[in-house]
Amino acid sequence: MLHALRSFGCLLTVSSFAAQPSLAVDEYQYSGSLMQVERRGDPQVVKQFDLYCLGRSADAGTRLFFTVDERGGGAWAWPERFGEATLNAAGKRTGGRPPHVLHTFEGTRYPVELPSPVFEYADKLAASATWTVDGREWEVRGQKKIGDHDCWQVSAVDRFGRPQSYFVAKNSSLVVAAERRVFMGRGDEFRVRIELTSWKPLADDAGRQVADAADALLQVQSGLERPEGITRPELSEAQLAGVAEKLDGLLTVTKGTRLVPLAEAISRDVRSQQDRDGNLSRLAQRFVGQPAPTFALQTLDRKAANSDSQKGKVTILHFWEYRGEPLEEPYGQVGYLDYLANRRARFGVDVIGVAVNEEFATPATTGAALRSVRKLRDFMNLSYPIATDSGDAIRQFGDPRQFKADLPLWVVIGADGKVAHYHVGNYQIKADEGLRELDAVIVKLVREQRTTE
Repeated sequence: MLHALRSFGCLLTVSSFAAQPSLAVDEYQYSGSLMQVERRGDPQVVKQFDLYCLGRSADAGTRLFFTVDERGGGAWAWPERFGEATLNAAGKRTGGRPPHVLHTFEGTRYPVELPSPVFEYADKLAASATWTVDGREWEVRGQKKIGDHDCWQVSAVDRFGRPQSYFVAKNSSLVVAAERRVFMGRGDEFRVRIELTSWKPLADDAGRQVADAADALLQVQSGLERPEGITRPELSEAQLAGVAEKLDGLLTVTKGTRLVPLAEAISRDVRSQQDRDGNLSRLAQRFVGQPAPTFALQTLDRKAANSDSQKGKVTILHFWEYRGEPLEEPYGQVGYLDYLANRRARFGVDVIGVAVNEEFATPATTGAALRSVRKLRDFMNLSYPIATDSGDAIRQFGDPRQFKADLPLWVVIGADGKVAHYHVGNYQIKADEGLRELDAVIVKLVREQRTTE
């Protein structure tokens, strides 16, 4: 038992850590579930997941690599499905990030942090022990056998009365089972639970192999320079190219380990996104430099926005699913677009938001769709006009969704009536630069227009 828990056992004392071989690797697997607590009846499972962990002794603590495989209720894109946390000798996280699942509830995505596989207060475990940390009151309530493990039963309650429970293997920091209470939406209660299904120490060669595989995955992830918490699966062209260069090596180093399914999933997604980007590139080539298709739209204020009304102007058409819920990207970029619209309006630049929703085509659903658009407009305090489109207008511009690409679609039409810029998806932006790429196109068109006047 102690030998099998050597990576987690090293968390108990620095001296026990020092005795461990540098390549000691332990492999752990958990099954987990997310349950919604109904006001009446038993909690209902809404998501299941598997948590796979590797514990490696490092720097008087542990490197804890993890992957999460989710089923039901949405899921992270592959760059967020794995990661690594660093733990000190007491089991407290000192770096990296803990594992999460991503659950979609009432149209909004919620990251849900999972209980740590390592209990950070193992040195306090004793019969009837109590302690308080950061407003959370802990208590050892007894002992219980979970499978083959003799465990301490530990509970905690925070200042809001939200309980947690842990079953921690005696003489180690290993969490054998745990449950946390979380909330989503308008205070709807959920419980997230994990339970250990297997553990084993890996022989030196096997440990080295899987450790190398984990490091290769982390290098790919680090190379993306992707901000934490991103929920969209799309990668930029540069990110895709960077990962593609590493795919052969990644598939080779993960071969024969439990990490090969993740590497294969990365390979499939990158190839699929590259194929999609190739189609989108050809779509852009089809329109850029050509006369813009004619379009006829009506704004929420019942004003015309069409090819005739925009003649002689630089026009930005922003096709997107303008909806009040869920408020997620690229709604942040819409704020930058509003800033750009106000900044460049004096140069005769018009921005027209186009809310794309097939529900506008059906009288029975039009009202709800309009209310949702107005809710977002008012929430963001947008000054540029928003028109509605049930799908006819965006089809005139190639509708990138036919290639399984997500909106927004940004189309810039020059004063000469030709398409000058065609971009699908979110721009890569910095907070202090905003929509720099789009603005550069606008500035160039304005300067060209002035030279011809």
